[in-house]
Amino acid sequence: WLHNEQYFAVAQKKYVYIYDQNGLEVHRLKRHIEPNRLEFLPYHFLLVSVGNAGWLKYQDTSTGKFVVELRTKLGKCDAMTQNPWNAIIHLGHANGTVTLWSPNMTTPLVKMLTHKGPVTALAIDRTGKYMATSGLDGQLKLWDIRTYKSLQEYFTTTPACSLSISQMGLLAVGWGPHISVWKDAFLQKQKSPYMTHIQRGTQLQDLHFCPYEDVLGFGHSQGISSLIIPEPNFDSLEANPFQTKKQRQEAEVRSLLEKIQPEMITLDPSFIGKMDRTPQELREKERMEREAEQTTGDMSKPRKKTRGKNSSLKRYLRKKNKNVIDEKRLQIEEKIARERQEREKRKRGELDHDKPFTALDRFGSDY
Repeated sequence: WLHNEQYFAVAQKKYVYIYDQNGLEVHRLKRHIEPNRLEFLPYHFLLVSVGNAGWLKYQDTSTGKFVVELRTKLGKCDAMTQNPWNAIIHLGHANGTVTLWSPNMTTPLVKMLTHKGPVTALAIDRTGKYMATSGLDGQLKLWDIRTYKSLQEYFTTTPACSLSISQMGLLAVGWGPHISVWKDAFLQKQKSPYMTHIQRGTQLQDLHFCPYEDVLGFGHSQGISSLIIPEPNFDSLEANPFQTKKQRQEAEVRSLLEKIQPEMITLDPSFIGKMDRTPQELREKERMEREAEQTTGDMSKPRKKTRGKNSSLKRYLRKKNKNVIDEKRLQIEEKIARERQEREKRKRGELDHDKPFTALDRFGSDY
């Protein structure tokens, strides 16, 4: 589905097609070739596709403009989902990695090695904090996206083909003819699933929780079925399933006016609007220091070569962030300060002996 129930996009064999609510073809997107998965970013009005060629493509559905296409360089992709918190696209690849993409970068923002085999399914909860992955190695893993660390690991007899996380945090796993629903799976290790179901004589293909309802729909080799899963959550401010035609039109106009540009998609969207609490005096001092460095660092003037400028320690100190407290960095800075003090004392003649300490010095009178 696109921004509302009036239009929906379909990934067919060759192209992506957009239909209206009556099933009539409205658009044919020829630049989305051989698509496998589709995602729609509702707050950005972006339709995202990935296919057999491994190209991730973004298209604005409000203006029809083709935003960007990114080459993943990881081949065919069959697993894709979006993070609803920051609109980052997660892709699962055949080498067992999960990559995080933004339309502003040509390379993945994060690359995670999640499985020893191809990734078959991905799911992210609505808070954007947790991610579930499954692979052909028979493992079901739960991840904390904030730290990119594994929380829990489960084993499935048959590799899971589909994952879905409800609005209340229930995790549905489809493998073979089985469906398992796990409760509080991201909080602690669970010994048994919350609910189980077997659709005998079939092979499960896909499953999804219906928002605002107690229904889990799943498709299998013999058709489509549904289960009742008790977990209600209704928020009329976010989406109203009982809205009238007038309310739908007003909501559509409001969402178009409040559309977020693709350039705003980042890993941490909360930094927008934050205030710089650095005092004005300190900012002026830093600005004057930068201007002084620029004036003294003119390339036309001859420079005095400094010894040890490109040593490994110097490169390490320049590479590390000064705002992060690192114990190793502090030890290196203390070592450099001691060496600088010894050189100054040696120049002033305060050191009596410059010879290095040897094993025979222990027999001296000063030992």
